[in-house]
Amino acid sequence: MNILILKLLLGGIFHKKLRLILSILGIIIGVSALFVMNTFGEAAKIKTLQEIETFGPEILIVVSGQARVRAGRALQAEQTTTLKLEDAQALRKLSAIRFISPLYTGSAIIRYHGRNLSTVVQGVNEDYLKIRKFSLYSGRNLLKEEIMGFKKVVILGHKVKRELFGDEVADGKVIHVNKLPFTVVGVLSPVGVDASNQDQDDQILIPISTAMSALFNVDYLSAIYLSVASPTLVPLVEKQVDEILLRRHKISPKDRDFNLIKAEDILKFKTEASTLFSSLVQSISILCLLVGSLGVTAIMLLSVNERRKEIGLRLALGAEKKMILKQFLIESVCISFLGGLIGFLLGFLAILIFLPLLKYPLVLPLKTILVSTGLTVLFGLLSGIYPAYKASKIDPAILLKGL
Repeated sequence: MNILILKLLLGGIFHKKLRLILSILGIIIGVSALFVMNTFGEAAKIKTLQEIETFGPEILIVVSGQARVRAGRALQAEQTTTLKLEDAQALRKLSAIRFISPLYTGSAIIRYHGRNLSTVVQGVNEDYLKIRKFSLYSGRNLLKEEIMGFKKVVILGHKVKRELFGDEVADGKVIHVNKLPFTVVGVLSPVGVDASNQDQDDQILIPISTAMSALFNVDYLSAIYLSVASPTLVPLVEKQVDEILLRRHKISPKDRDFNLIKAEDILKFKTEASTLFSSLVQSISILCLLVGSLGVTAIMLLSVNERRKEIGLRLALGAEKKMILKQFLIESVCISFLGGLIGFLLGFLAILIFLPLLKYPLVLPLKTILVSTGLTVLFGLLSGIYPAYKASKIDPAILLKGL
């Protein structure tokens, strides 16, 4: 008896294959999109937490001129020349500050044995690696004596080292930065893109004194990086920094020539943008599931109409109405589940390809699988209720009269 019911079930589902595929297309799209976007959302959260490790919530950045956070990035709209080394020295006296590094950012051509490369040059001090929590792949950090002594030493980003030296050891070698010779003292471990969307592997670090005097010939800074003793002290330090710089620059708050940016703001905007996009795509995915369920409802109604004689005959031979109802409900759930399974497999294939390609961590959240499965079964049940009800209400006497 069970084999007969299984044959009837499979026959009803696969009787017209093209119509079946078209009816579950919406479910396939909906489930795959829902699975992919939820997985991308989870991967983005993990990636953001990894970015916090090098751009933590305790970091405060003083940027010269005007800057705004847009789409998770600190964009400098206008730069001034009023942020000085003396400002960094004055801020160093604040008790809540653990580490401080003045910074000047420029670009340069670096050369080594006929290989040329354009990269970002960061003039920093010995605290910068501690603030950003960068680790060294090889070599050592910049020394305070090298900062004070205007030494021409350099730490290479991992990508820069790979492109200039390949597998060759870089430590101790001499490269030319805008024709000036610099000795390599260290190489950064791979970092990747940080919370401000900057590639931290495509840069070199040199003493701030050397960058300002010998390389770029400037007397002002691009920014000052501050690491506060505790994230809870950031608002207090922010207020103190604002007061000190306004007083030193002899300007009013409305004429400020600097801007304070918290790493927390960058991460907040980035997370909000990611969440908004994920919510939008998830809404579209659920809409696709709804459209798919309407497709399943349509195919089940057609199936009921085409199989009226079969249903009538089974009822005449003693089949109970609840069995007919149950059969069509099971068919609709199976059709929806088939679409959900195909959608899940396509989504799984997509994340295997695109997560590594976009340098996101590969994750497979259980919650996403359960939600996708639950929604598929729910929509399958909803789409089968009316057709199953119609099938169970068929009068066998009227149908069999014409046979």
